[in-house]
Amino acid sequence: MKIVDNIESQIAKIQNGRVFSYTDFDIEVERKDTIVKTLNNFVAKGKIAKLSKGKFYKPEVTEFGELLPSSIKS
Repeated sequence: MKIVDNIESQIAKIQNGRVFSYTDFDIEVERKDTIVKTLNNFVAKGKIAKLSKGKFYKPEVTEFGELLPSSIKS
């Protein structure tokens, strides 16, 4: 399985609104650059959203728009 496919399948299992980073992926450490590039490509395609440097989340969209991740709501 290609690394991109592996990352995409792991993202599919992540709950909407949950914040994650590249360290949450079960991929060899020497592939860190590939993981970071893949995650940034997914942001560009709208599959995930970037919260801050190295922090991403799967957006939860309701009829009122996109909700913020639950970990940053006040």
